[in-house]
Amino acid sequence: MKQITWGYKWRSTMNLLVSYTCLIFLIAQNAPTIAVSHGATTYMAALECNDGYGRPQKCMPEFINAAYQLQIESTNTCGELGDNHFCIQTMNPNHKNCEFCRYEDHNPVYLTDLHDPQNPTWWQSETMYEGIQHPNHVNLTLHLGKSYDITYVRILFRSPRPESFAIYKRTSQSGQWIPYQYYSATCRDTYALPDSRAIRKGEGEAHALCTSEYSDISPLRDGEIAFSTLEGRPSGIIFERSIELQDWVTATDIRITLDRLNTFGDEVFYDPQVLKSYFYAISDIAVGARCKCNGHASKCVASTGMHGERSLVCECRHNTDGPDCEKCLPLYNDVKWKRATSTEVNECKACNCNGYADKCFFDAHLFNTTGHGGHCLDCRENRDGPNCERCKENFYMREDGYCTNCNCDPTGSRSLQCNSQGKCQCKPGVTGDKCDRCASNFYQFGLHGCQPCGCDPRGSFENMPTCDPESGICYCKENVEGKRCNECKPGFFNLDIINRFGCTPCFCYGHTSECQTAPGYSVVSITSNFNKHKERWTAIDLYNRDVDIKYNQYSRSIGTTAQGNEYVYFQAPERFLGDQRASYNRDIKFKLQLVGQVGPSTSASDVILEGANTKISLPIFAQNNGMPDQGVKEYSFRLHEHRDYQWQPSQSARGFLSILSNLTAIKIRATYSVQGEAILDDVEMQTAHRGAAGQPATWIEQCTCPEGYLGQFCESCAPGYRHSPALGGPFMPCIPCDCNGHAEICDSETGHCICQHNTSGDNCDVCAKGYYGNALGGTAYDCKRCPCPNDGACMQINGDTVICTECPVGYFGARCEQCSDGFFGDPTGLYGEVQTCKACDCNGNVDPNAVGNCNRTTGECLKCIHNTAGHYCDECLPGHFGDPLALPHGQCDRCTCYPPGTEQNEEGISKCDQVTGQCQCKPNVIGRDCGECQPGFFNIMSGNGCENCMCDPVGSYNSTCDKFTGQCFCKPGVIGQQCDQCEVYHYGFSSEGCKSCECDESGSKGFQCDQYGQCPCNDNVEGRRCDRCKENKYDRHLGCIDCPECYNLVQDAANEHRVKLQNLSDTLNDIARTPVTNDDEFEAKLKTVQEKVDILLTDAKYGAGEGGKTYVEVLDDLHKRLDGIRTHLNNADELQDAANDEIEKARHNYTNAHDIIESAKNELQTALNLLNDEGAVALAKAKNKSEEFGVQSDQISVISREARGMADRLEWEAKVDQDNAKSANEAVEKAYELAKNAINLQQKVSDELRSDVRLELNTVKQSLNAANQTTKEASRKANEVYDAALTLLTDVNGLTAPEINIKKLKKDAMAANEQADRLLKRVDDISNSNGKFFADFDDEYELAGLILERANKQKEDDVELLKRAQDAFDKANHAVEQGDNTLKEANNTYHTLAGFQSDVQKSSEKAELALKTVPSIETEIENAENLIRKAGEALTGANQNANEAKKNAQEAQDKYAEQASKDAEIIRKKANDTKVSARKLRDEADQLNHRVKVTELDISKLEDSSSKDDNLVDDAKRKVGQAKADTQDAKKHIDKAVSELAAIKDELENLRDINTDDLNELESRLDTVEADINRVNLTSRIEKYRDMRNVQKKWIDKYEKELLELEEEVLNVRLISEALPPGCFNRNRLEP
Repeated sequence: MKQITWGYKWRSTMNLLVSYTCLIFLIAQNAPTIAVSHGATTYMAALECNDGYGRPQKCMPEFINAAYQLQIESTNTCGELGDNHFCIQTMNPNHKNCEFCRYEDHNPVYLTDLHDPQNPTWWQSETMYEGIQHPNHVNLTLHLGKSYDITYVRILFRSPRPESFAIYKRTSQSGQWIPYQYYSATCRDTYALPDSRAIRKGEGEAHALCTSEYSDISPLRDGEIAFSTLEGRPSGIIFERSIELQDWVTATDIRITLDRLNTFGDEVFYDPQVLKSYFYAISDIAVGARCKCNGHASKCVASTGMHGERSLVCECRHNTDGPDCEKCLPLYNDVKWKRATSTEVNECKACNCNGYADKCFFDAHLFNTTGHGGHCLDCRENRDGPNCERCKENFYMREDGYCTNCNCDPTGSRSLQCNSQGKCQCKPGVTGDKCDRCASNFYQFGLHGCQPCGCDPRGSFENMPTCDPESGICYCKENVEGKRCNECKPGFFNLDIINRFGCTPCFCYGHTSECQTAPGYSVVSITSNFNKHKERWTAIDLYNRDVDIKYNQYSRSIGTTAQGNEYVYFQAPERFLGDQRASYNRDIKFKLQLVGQVGPSTSASDVILEGANTKISLPIFAQNNGMPDQGVKEYSFRLHEHRDYQWQPSQSARGFLSILSNLTAIKIRATYSVQGEAILDDVEMQTAHRGAAGQPATWIEQCTCPEGYLGQFCESCAPGYRHSPALGGPFMPCIPCDCNGHAEICDSETGHCICQHNTSGDNCDVCAKGYYGNALGGTAYDCKRCPCPNDGACMQINGDTVICTECPVGYFGARCEQCSDGFFGDPTGLYGEVQTCKACDCNGNVDPNAVGNCNRTTGECLKCIHNTAGHYCDECLPGHFGDPLALPHGQCDRCTCYPPGTEQNEEGISKCDQVTGQCQCKPNVIGRDCGECQPGFFNIMSGNGCENCMCDPVGSYNSTCDKFTGQCFCKPGVIGQQCDQCEVYHYGFSSEGCKSCECDESGSKGFQCDQYGQCPCNDNVEGRRCDRCKENKYDRHLGCIDCPECYNLVQDAANEHRVKLQNLSDTLNDIARTPVTNDDEFEAKLKTVQEKVDILLTDAKYGAGEGGKTYVEVLDDLHKRLDGIRTHLNNADELQDAANDEIEKARHNYTNAHDIIESAKNELQTALNLLNDEGAVALAKAKNKSEEFGVQSDQISVISREARGMADRLEWEAKVDQDNAKSANEAVEKAYELAKNAINLQQKVSDELRSDVRLELNTVKQSLNAANQTTKEASRKANEVYDAALTLLTDVNGLTAPEINIKKLKKDAMAANEQADRLLKRVDDISNSNGKFFADFDDEYELAGLILERANKQKEDDVELLKRAQDAFDKANHAVEQGDNTLKEANNTYHTLAGFQSDVQKSSEKAELALKTVPSIETEIENAENLIRKAGEALTGANQNANEAKKNAQEAQDKYAEQASKDAEIIRKKANDTKVSARKLRDEADQLNHRVKVTELDISKLEDSSSKDDNLVDDAKRKVGQAKADTQDAKKHIDKAVSELAAIKDELENLRDINTDDLNELESRLDTVEADINRVNLTSRIEKYRDMRNVQKKWIDKYEKELLELEEEVLNVRLISEALPPGCFNRNRLEP
């Protein structure tokens, strides 16, 4: 450092800086004191970066003169351009000391050398004479070589201080110069700044000030200026927090600009000597500063730069870097760099770059987000991210963590960046991990991706749309073509994605190769799951011999056993066979398991298909199926001819479809070894059906047939064509018909012509049946109609004579003009409208061998037998019942009714139900035969029903009486027909009868007592029986005479005792009312009482109860009554159990009835199914033929010929239908028998239940009345016991010995009083408890009545269900009748088709009537109208022929067409009627179904109700049992307490001397009794029973409310029923 000799001037200069430097030093964290040494001076020592404990802290380099020995650049120096002459100012203006200046004398090096005041050196500029004056200036520039924190700048002038000069700084070598401080006597004029020494608060502090303080010309030498960088700046005291001042004190270069010289003003004279005396001269420039290290270095060191230059830099610590430690080390930027302060070191923290980077930067956003700001730079190994945690762009990370290049193809990629698996994001149509090729179904790889091929996945190979990447041509399935694989090849159809071959070949029986998908088919499966039976699967061997097959009901599968070396096959039933073309290219599946078959060996014929006289097969393991073994294996085989499916011998598509079109056998091999078993399960064959629900089946073909072919598959020949050869099947070609001119169409299979012109025969070569003439004439009029009804056949004899040879059934006569016996009608219209002959319907109730069974005109049955009657013998005779419609004939039996009890009609015949035989009883009469009165009634012979017994429920045992006399069964002592009065000399009319008065002969006036049993006593006699004399009287036999006079004294004494006893009672009451009394008064009264103790003791010993009985006898009497009550309760329990048994019987009967109804319903359903299935087939066939008969034109005759050919088949089908209908009828008869049996059973059960329950109910009522009466009597006795006990306890409390302690006696008296109150309360509780018990029993009685009412209601519901079953039976009969009518109409159709042309239309009407149950009748009518329209068009074409053809056509039109039009109108009307009838039948079927559902619902409700009733009964029984147990328990405790009280009473009566010990013992025993009574807990039990009573009362109220509602509903229904017309809702037969 600069060598200094401390002198006066240096001290004065330092004094100027003290005020500033001290503040700066203090801020610089209490730096150590200035150290001075000769040679080099350190103004302030360095502060190390770690304290004495090694902890980091703020550090600073030493404070130095930064300008020392640095070269200062000067823009002007004297002698630089030659020697300069100058003069020195003196105080004498007349004398100047002038010298010459050479460059080496005062060059700029002397500005920063070691300043020695004793031997000064200085720098000096040229003089004013050379032009050194404003506006010219001189710059002195100091390059520090590094940033410094400047504390001050000191300038020592050798010349006078300038009038104006400035100090500048800059913070970088290339930066702008920033004003630091201005000095001028004219601040505003020179620098445009005010004269100011300090900055005011609120202003910016980083700007220069201008001051005039140092601008005076004196002193002329050694004038000094010291500039402090922080002087006058308010934030200097918080320097560490002021970024602005930290930047303000920073400088790398200092410049001093000397702008104007200070003069005396004499330069204006331009005196050269004067001008040469003015110049700038500076002897020293010092810059006090620290090397700027921002608190992160304690020293600066020399360093060599990149270009070899030497510079000064900070030796950084705290992980900082840079010349000024102004940044963090490259890898230490996790937090933002900051200057170190005295409180915070602000070390730089290392970044987390995972070892992949050596430098990072601080990312403020990252710091705010994660708390770490280190963002790594230049990550190695292709990594990127703030922590080098991911791969850089266009790279991805492998599983080993290494990042590798995505290498995405720039042509095919949307971006060069790939995903985590290295797959690139491709442009449309491009694929590959690197997007370097076109995807499947795309082509033309280019900058815009690939173009879609548009391949249809349905037709693409393996359902993968792919194409040639260059041409775009798609790769198609075997049967598909087209650039896009969207077209089937010729001869194929139904492009389907699930079809391996794309399209299905057109079969069409080989007649065409054009077809398309047929609409309306759905995917279904034919299955055999063996859930219930073998489902008609069989087993055979190679020789088609049957092999036994077994059904396993547990595994629900079938199995068979090996037969040695013979192959055994499972053979499928018929529903898997037949036309199964819909299964083409579908799968047949099954499960096969071998049990015990060792070493199975396969063959080429394990699965066999047979059909079309061909057999194909394959081994079991074909089509990737496994070998069969002990486990259950699933097998699936595709039904297709392709070689991959291995069917042998190989077939063409047509050949394979031919087999499926007539599949005759499916065989699955079962045995693969000589022993063991095979099990087959879950067989499924996929197919399609029209109209089924499910997924559409698109592989069914709709062929486009060529000329001459018809049908969905071209399987039929068009009209006018037939197969050749005949019966050759659908594979044979169709050729035109050959009908000899009499037909345009023929049978497509046989070639038989559909003859017209009333001809017949295969070639129309004979007249049709019902016609006569020569059919070979070739004209339309060769054959004429036979004059027979219903188109009957005839023969021509003797020229023109024609005789009918085949009269229809029911007709006879030469022209069939009369009805046969057993038939009725008016075929000739003799009695009105023409009516055909029909068989009389007498329901089998006439003698078939008799003549005249019915009227031949009206059909009324005239000779009904089997006890039947009615127009059709369809009713039983009055007084008979049964089934008049039973088969083979009616079954009507005479009703066995008891006349006096049965209602009779006007003819005196007993009325009865014609179905059940139940007689219609008179009022109050019961029984099937009305032969007995219902319980409680008598006198059935009155003729008006039975009369009410009116038995008194109290005096009689029950409500029944003698059935002839009406005498009730009376209890003991009770008389009267109704048992309503007591016998003479008896009293107490009650449930136990009447008691004998037992009046004493001596003491009574008579032997009849009053209602309470009190006999009329003689004078001076008393007692209920008048069996004792009154007080002071004796000898009852003598009339109770007066006792001797001496006994009057005894009476007087007794009266006195009574008075005293009353006084004692009053005294005790006073004590009870006022427990605290005056002792003297109390003692006085006690003394009075003591005097009477002996007399009271004697009276107590002889005390007796009321009516001559002791209290013990009264209690015993009460016990007996309680036992009687208990007996009645037991009887009630037994009755309840009996009622439960009857209810259980009723439920069992109901279950049986329900099963019978279900059986009947099943039988009815079976009958309906038979009618719907088999009948529908017959009707459909009849409909088809009817369509053929509907053409009204010249073709009518030809159609009738064809119909005759089909008549045989129709007749056979009609017989089949008739058999089915007969089976259905038998099933219905069986159902009817079951229903009838159920009715009889239910009626019997109802009668028994009604009788038994009513009897039991009356008994229960009587028992309950008796129990109620007993309860009342027990209550009365309890009150009597209460009074007696009160008197007894009062007497007991009064028995006090004179020698007893007064206080103790007082206490004992009070306790006895309280004890008496408690005993009284106990007696009341006992009485209430018994009353509550009987109240509960009354509730249970009402509940039992409610249950019985529900049972009756259930019985009524059962009867209603059986009525519905009867209705169902009637409907079934009607359905069978309709089936019979259908068969009859079909037979009529057959006979009609053989008639003449004029009646052909009538046959069509008959056929139409067979369509009543066919829903599609309207469609058929439309078809008929279309045919009529076509016939009209044909007639129009005929009119255009030649004149004779025109004439024939005109005749045909007049004769046939008009009649056809009329007949067609009749058809339409009849069809409408048929449709209406069909709808009615459907509605009735719906109603039947609805009634069945309602019946099921009612049954379910009855089951629920029965279950609830069971619960109620069980609950009632449980509660009664609980109450009984509680009562018994309470009674035990009360009996014990009463016994104890009786013992205490006896001891009190037997006491002779009263002592304390005896009283204490009695008191202890009373306490024990009280504890026992408390243990019974009567209060809580009473509360419990009271709550239970309330709950039951609520239930009863609820049930009563529901009962009232039900009664209102029943009344409602009854009123509705009465308002309806008779019979409108209760028919036995459905209306037709």
